[in-house]
Amino acid sequence: MDVTDLHECAVMENHRSTCGNPSRRENLCAPIRRANRHARPFYRITTIRAPLAAFFFLLALYLLTASGHFYSPDEEAMYYVTRGLATRVDVAIEDGDLVPMPLREGRDGRKVSPYGILPSLAALPLFALGALLASGAPVEVYEYLTRFSVSLLNAMVTAATGALVFAFVVALEYGRRAAWLAAIAFGVASLAWPYARTFFSEPLTGLLVMCAVERAYAARMRNDWRALLAAGVAAGLLIATRIAAATLLPFLALYVGMAAWSHHFTHQRGIYRRTAEWLRAAAMRLGFWGLGLIPGVTLVIGYNTARFGTPLASGYGDESSAFTTPLLTGLNGLLFSPGKSLFLYAPVALLALAGAPLLWKRRRLETALLIGLVIAHVVLYAHWHAWDGGGVWGPRLLLPVVPLLAVLAAPMFEKATAGGSLVIRLVIGAILAFGAINALAGVIVNPSIYLNMGIPRHLIYFDAAHSPLLAHWRIAAERWQARYGAGQCVLGDGFYFPELPDTLLPRMTGASGMIACRSNRPTLLTIRINDDRPVGVPPGNPTLDIAGRRVEVRGGQGSVVRIMIPPGESLILRAQPFMQTIPGTERQRMVGLRVDEVAATDDHGVRLSLADAAIEPPPMSPRYRWGWYFVPTVRHTTDLWIGYLLRSEVGPRRAAAVATLMVGAALAAGMAGAGMILKAEH
Repeated sequence: MDVTDLHECAVMENHRSTCGNPSRRENLCAPIRRANRHARPFYRITTIRAPLAAFFFLLALYLLTASGHFYSPDEEAMYYVTRGLATRVDVAIEDGDLVPMPLREGRDGRKVSPYGILPSLAALPLFALGALLASGAPVEVYEYLTRFSVSLLNAMVTAATGALVFAFVVALEYGRRAAWLAAIAFGVASLAWPYARTFFSEPLTGLLVMCAVERAYAARMRNDWRALLAAGVAAGLLIATRIAAATLLPFLALYVGMAAWSHHFTHQRGIYRRTAEWLRAAAMRLGFWGLGLIPGVTLVIGYNTARFGTPLASGYGDESSAFTTPLLTGLNGLLFSPGKSLFLYAPVALLALAGAPLLWKRRRLETALLIGLVIAHVVLYAHWHAWDGGGVWGPRLLLPVVPLLAVLAAPMFEKATAGGSLVIRLVIGAILAFGAINALAGVIVNPSIYLNMGIPRHLIYFDAAHSPLLAHWRIAAERWQARYGAGQCVLGDGFYFPELPDTLLPRMTGASGMIACRSNRPTLLTIRINDDRPVGVPPGNPTLDIAGRRVEVRGGQGSVVRIMIPPGESLILRAQPFMQTIPGTERQRMVGLRVDEVAATDDHGVRLSLADAAIEPPPMSPRYRWGWYFVPTVRHTTDLWIGYLLRSEVGPRRAAAVATLMVGAALAAGMAGAGMILKAEH
């Protein structure tokens, strides 16, 4: 049997209910059916194993580089819905939660979140895990660990999206190497990686869009009604995640209808079914797809009723007229600005431009669907008043279409892996490396740090020199140098922010404050402190800890301490802390001493500079800590979970348990992915 016979058999099988000579079809296809009867189980296993390997590898990366915290009031609002459901079976936000969240007034005057319910529901198992880890601990440990665990939701969601990208590329008849590159382009070399560390709703939206498209394609190719129902379920859940995603449903419905058209037309015999018959078939498919919408629509109606007492109120009614940005302005910002361009934060979009015409030649209907979804999404948010997505990393609102772009780029990945020219391979390699470097910039530095340094937003967005893609690497280098650079003394952990702008001193310590002099010679350190306390506050009893020795220091105003520090040793100032209200605010903090001056000279008379690497004590309540993670004066060296865990209130045993769980899960995921690859190869 030659290739022509195989193709003819495939056409006949796809249209066996409508066309083809039955006897010829049987003669051609019977041998293939018999062969496939034995090959199909192996095919299914290997088809599943490779995407699972992609899932596990991405999950391992995301767990190791997780942040373990939230980035915005939006995430806090969704977290409180999760907590309310878990502890009170209620969606209202109560209990004196004073975080400035973007809430709405619901029925009976209660405060409710305007965001979709699905992310909060999906996070319930993780919230339960955090509560279990915090069992028997004080409330601050409970607050910290439940947030930590909930923040891991998008690690799994984004890894699943990468696996689905892999599976869809293979289903479009491209090779596995091309599928690996597509999964990497999405999961590692785009803004998907930084957002896998958050609790924003865009990653879940992207997964559902990808699932709706892939399942609809599977339904078309295999005439699979279960896949069609799953496509409808994913589409319906979209609106339970982000109400704006409803704009994508007409494109998905049109695809389902056009897929019915393709099942009633064959190029082989030129037979065209009557329009009424096609409409009947299309109506059946759309009706079955529409059944899948019911769970998502039911969730939306139930959530709206619980919040506002009416099924049609979404919480966004007052923003329906907020599409005020001129379209060209929004498009320029989202596509071409140095600070927000999709092509910079997800450079796979460049490959999608080149790959789309090639995919069109192979799968026109699918290409039209992918392009339509991307264009609709971009145009929608380009016209939105907050087209930039707020103080976040890159074009956050466009994240849901990045997996679609990775699929559109599949033909280019196929060229690179199937003997393409050296130039193509170098270009694609450079684009992926560029994307990974940019994504890593959003991982190692909290994006909100730079956005809160007082630089005008129009410069950050539209001036290349101020782009976060460059600024994050500058911030990382400066903080690394300040903490670990030689020939300097460093104000370290325990110091609060300076009291005056553009100065390092004076500043308060907490219960302790560390000073480290990084010199290979003995250093004479001169410190002037102030322990003048309000009336009624117990004395501070300040001390110095150095090289295992504790030295008492005279309290009061203007005390001067001179002490020789051996090479490589650190000095810790300690004092009994007291509660202080920050002038001009209602915020309170526990403070110890005020340090007015620090001077350092080595034993050769060389003066050492003073650097700032201070990480002030976290707020007493973790519910206010989301701002502590990104305040520019809190000089975290990286934005990784392990550093924050060590400074949390959980204690050494719980911290060790959490670290073991995180690293163990990452290693297990990596080993599972490697095992899947080995089994698939053999």
